[in-house]
Amino acid sequence: IFKTALSYNTLTVLPTGLGKTAVAMMVAARRMLSYPSSKVLVLAPTKPLVEQHASSFRSSFTLHEDFFAVFTGNVSPEKRHKRWEDSRLIFSTPQALENDVLSGRISLSDVSLLVIDEAHRATGDYSYVFLADQYMKTASHSRILALTASPGTDKETITSVCDNLFIQRIEYRK
Repeated sequence: IFKTALSYNTLTVLPTGLGKTAVAMMVAARRMLSYPSSKVLVLAPTKPLVEQHASSFRSSFTLHEDFFAVFTGNVSPEKRHKRWEDSRLIFSTPQALENDVLSGRISLSDVSLLVIDEAHRATGDYSYVFLADQYMKTASHSRILALTASPGTDKETITSVCDNLFIQRIEYRK
């Protein structure tokens, strides 16, 4: 899974507790080494999930606390802008970030990895769809790693998620 995710925008489908976050951390570390001035952005749909990812990364990366930022609706747009400039690993709800991208406060151009947790939500007008599109249009060194335990119940839904997230490969394990 790691090898595929290094070379392709990848949808990783694994049951809960089988290592989706570990794969994301390994790919993030490699992308940060390959693109030293880049950022890694991890999106999750809820504040508790955002905080869980931030905690996992903090415990696994030996980086100064200033390199980490957590964005939710509780953080003002001005503070998000400042923290964005100073951070390398950003964890955010998609709605908070979508507003910042729309307003021009944040650019995704220097993000080398976009991790999308609960990727099955990337349908319709959900913020993941807009952010993936903006990311692919602006990032200098783009790579998307989408994570889910269940990509959808039918081929049409799964295809839509993959199209919306620019997925090139699917890695599925039971």
